[in-house]
Amino acid sequence: MEYRPFDEQDFPAMEAFERALLEGAPEHAYRAHPAALRFFMRTGHSFVASTRDAVHGFALAQAVWQGDRPTVFVTRILAADGAAYEGLLRAVVKSAYDAGVYEVAMHIDPEHEALVAAAQAAGFTLGPLVLATRVLGSRGVRGETRHVLE
Repeated sequence: MEYRPFDEQDFPAMEAFERALLEGAPEHAYRAHPAALRFFMRTGHSFVASTRDAVHGFALAQAVWQGDRPTVFVTRILAADGAAYEGLLRAVVKSAYDAGVYEVAMHIDPEHEALVAAAQAAGFTLGPLVLATRVLGSRGVRGETRHVLE
């Protein structure tokens, strides 16, 4: 498996992969559309896990400034299996370190066992903070509270 920065040729396969993994999710849950992928492609911290003929996962991440220091924040990470999650996390951590960014963060559903195991294997600490969200507008009225910063 190869873990590499993606380019526009990867967009259709990444979108199809996300749609397959999140099948049935509300439209706002999907992130692998051209406008978002073009942005994340330029961050230097986003990667695709692929073999010659298939996408096996991807991580969308960006550096976020917190006033006095940057943090690479992983907005979306999806993979076919634990090995792909581990490889993607290694790629993100290396890109952060190479850029002189010494914090990497992401939100993880504690019930997502493969991602939890991969994050722990990559040296991430889980908890104790909980993500609090409030969705405004019509999505909030409909009760669509999932997929915020996921």
